[in-house]
Amino acid sequence: MLLLLILTSISAITFLFYWYITKNWNYWKSKNVLQMDPSFPFGSLPAFFTKSAAISDVLKEHALKSRGHSFYGIYFLRQPLLVITDPDLIKQITIKDFDYFVDRMSGTLKDLFFGGNTRTAKIWRQQLTNAEGEEWKLIRSTFSPIFTSGKMKGMMGLLQEKCGKLIQSMDTFASTNEDFELRTLYGKYSMDTIASCAFGVNAQSFENENSPFAMYAKNILTLDFKQMMKMLIAFFPMGNALMNFIGMSVFAEKETDFFYDIVISTLKHRRQSGKRRNDMIDLMLDAVKGELKIESEIENQFEKDARLKVSKHHERELDELVIVANAIVLMVAGYETTSNLLSYATFELARHPDVQAKLRREIEDTNPSLDNQAFTYDQLQSMTYMDQVIHETLRLYPGSGFFERTATKNYQVPGHDLVIEKGTQIWVNKIAIHRNPKYFKAPNDFDPDLHFSKEAKASRHPYAYAGFGHGPRGCIGMRFALLEAKLALASIICKFSLIPSEKTVDPTLIDPTAFVAYPKNGLYIGLSKVEN
Repeated sequence: MLLLLILTSISAITFLFYWYITKNWNYWKSKNVLQMDPSFPFGSLPAFFTKSAAISDVLKEHALKSRGHSFYGIYFLRQPLLVITDPDLIKQITIKDFDYFVDRMSGTLKDLFFGGNTRTAKIWRQQLTNAEGEEWKLIRSTFSPIFTSGKMKGMMGLLQEKCGKLIQSMDTFASTNEDFELRTLYGKYSMDTIASCAFGVNAQSFENENSPFAMYAKNILTLDFKQMMKMLIAFFPMGNALMNFIGMSVFAEKETDFFYDIVISTLKHRRQSGKRRNDMIDLMLDAVKGELKIESEIENQFEKDARLKVSKHHERELDELVIVANAIVLMVAGYETTSNLLSYATFELARHPDVQAKLRREIEDTNPSLDNQAFTYDQLQSMTYMDQVIHETLRLYPGSGFFERTATKNYQVPGHDLVIEKGTQIWVNKIAIHRNPKYFKAPNDFDPDLHFSKEAKASRHPYAYAGFGHGPRGCIGMRFALLEAKLALASIICKFSLIPSEKTVDPTLIDPTAFVAYPKNGLYIGLSKVEN
């Protein structure tokens, strides 16, 4: 009798679990929207949980299946998401009808990832990438002046110092004729740059393979089994309430606390000593005090963001916690993405000596002394072919492969019967657009002239490329990331010839566990010194 009761209970729980997960799985079919059929229990993205394939590969597969459609539906566990593949609709959502899509993450998914009242949860909710509505407007308008050209120029010295370490390491490889893995080296450069500019500390990534800063940063970017389990708990009814009750957060508390302590300690030291480095810590502190003003420069997105209207009842003083939150988001958003960009760009330059030679000529014309310490902000900005190389790299290798928005109210899709319901998360499948022959000739080829010449850009839909997203919720750190990447590439190309390496094995086999898309077996090159 007891055994029967136990079996009956297990069967009932199993059935309820199955019903709860799958009850929404006809949502998109009921709206006559193409959907990528879900698999129990993970939905349309089982690879996210099982790590059987990279999300970028899943998005490529979806891109082929959805070709000819402006959008399609998927399910994250039981949550319906709409994926956009049409540039016109991207423009509508990110620009023209932005007021309908101010938020990035749906309430359900936000509660899933950042629910609770722990300090960790509060820090992650105050990051620009996760903040909502008026709170986002307040933070974005406050911090946008940090990323104007004048402020970037002020950080050139810090960037050059870290770039010098990168060049020293590469000089060693060139002297020994040793092929090396790109992201390992660029990861050190990116980590040291972010640590210096966003946290005011020296991570010593080049000097110490076991740098605590680097180790904690890598851990915070890793979605491990423990976090997966916490995510699944949070997904179910009362799950977040339970985690909040026991003081648990989906994101790693230990790592978040580590960076919290660094920022708070840096702020305390700056106040007591009165010293300034004009890094992002100083600028963020100025910003929350209302002491950071926009430069009088040509109207751009940063100026527009600085003038975002925040409702009177939501105006408030920002505290130190928001500085911690956005120092962390600069690291999370900028570490692997920038090192990935540099790795793929260098790899492709090694494979295309004609592109490499053309880029070297532009660098030599811009800075005849060929001294990385002499590169100015204005010189780097004037390198048009450098821009082409970088954007072509981001087209082919866009990191996460998508960016997201959330409907804050019901939205009628122009020219369609579909009404996107309030709370529905939208993904823009960058890979589907970037590799669509409708917008890019020979879409799988690395060709900066073919795809990003002045003429090519003029003839193409302006929203067919989304390297840094679009609109007011596009990447706030774009200017900093581009400056970091340009300085590194210019400094490298003027001193070294990049040579393909036989150590690179199947660059298309993407690591399913990586935060951003990167080959499982790495990318390798060799170097030889340029004779000037």
